[in-house]
Amino acid sequence: MAMQFKRTKHKGREQSLMMEPMIDCVFLLLIFFMVSAVMRTPPPFTVTLPESATRHEFPRKKFNLFISTDGRVSFDDLEMMTLDHMELFLSAHENQITTLIIKADRRAKHGVVIDVMERAKRRFSRIEGQEIALAVAEN
Repeated sequence: MAMQFKRTKHKGREQSLMMEPMIDCVFLLLIFFMVSAVMRTPPPFTVTLPESATRHEFPRKKFNLFISTDGRVSFDDLEMMTLDHMELFLSAHENQITTLIIKADRRAKHGVVIDVMERAKRRFSRIEGQEIALAVAEN
């Protein structure tokens, strides 16, 4: 923190406001908000979610699975070359995933979404405690 020096009062001189403690507080707040911010990485392609009338909240998770209109699959910003690569990625990170949130584009083929869900279920070794959810846009 800033050090305070003794000031002698001189006649005719005005006292000034100490700015050092305020600057320290501003920088501490800046550091706090930078550290506590959640960084979101966008997928490598655009995903437009379908709309839904119901609402269900899921806890924030590290991995979101995105499916594009042309069938490309990615985990956050890491694009998978094939569905086999997706399975290997899931099995390597299954301890960190309790709810796998699939965000498929509204124009994505249904068969691709089902294939991704079946492969994800097959790779989860724990049957209890792991869920697969489909994300939709709210009305």
